[in-house]
Amino acid sequence: MASTSLEERERRGRANLPLELVLVRHAEPDWDWARDTSGDPPLTALGRRQAADVAAHLTTMPLNALYCSPLARARETAAIIGAAQQLDATVVAGLAEIRVPMLSSASQAEVDAYFAAAARRSLREHWDGFPGGEPFREFHARVTAAFESVLAHYNVRPQHADEFAVWHSPARAQTLRVGVVAHGGTNGVLLTHMLGIASVPWEWIRFETPLAAYSVIGLRAINDQGYVWSLQQFGRRADDRESDS
Repeated sequence: MASTSLEERERRGRANLPLELVLVRHAEPDWDWARDTSGDPPLTALGRRQAADVAAHLTTMPLNALYCSPLARARETAAIIGAAQQLDATVVAGLAEIRVPMLSSASQAEVDAYFAAAARRSLREHWDGFPGGEPFREFHARVTAAFESVLAHYNVRPQHADEFAVWHSPARAQTLRVGVVAHGGTNGVLLTHMLGIASVPWEWIRFETPLAAYSVIGLRAINDQGYVWSLQQFGRRADDRESDS
């Protein structure tokens, strides 16, 4: 009998995971600070096309549930994905992007200057969040607490074994696949937290993804003491040509 190839053995290891998360960044929003003072813009026409493209692409990865941020750009993206999956998205308030001050009636040049000045601060000052906005540690705690509440619905929760952070999950005959539509910052925090990486106050740079891109992480058993999250795909777009295997 021919021996099983390494590639086939690795593929089997990735099969039948108890839970898989598909983290999607929203499509292009219609940012116009001088015109829209809500700080919560909808998608542009291009953004709606981007959302439709990723929605069509994700039909090859059927979702069992779909969650999203309460902000319009994420809700609209999630609605388009949900329609393709015949799912309604559940809004989770804690998945909103890190809060920044309202820059109402500011010109684009003034907005750019604000973010440029924020970037010039010392590294430690980045823990404060954007000037006048939500501190990063509060943002991180908000997002992780909100999503752990979501995972608790599926009896998935963090635990510790020896000095390691692992996760509890029931075994499942088929993979449960959950979609999350949120933001660059939110998804960066989730990847950091799930993968057990030390936090930094620029998660959206460390795990930078394009608009309407998705990443996939799955729970894999270490042994009978628990599971860890494994990064399966990162920053994929609907027009990427690489194999999904």
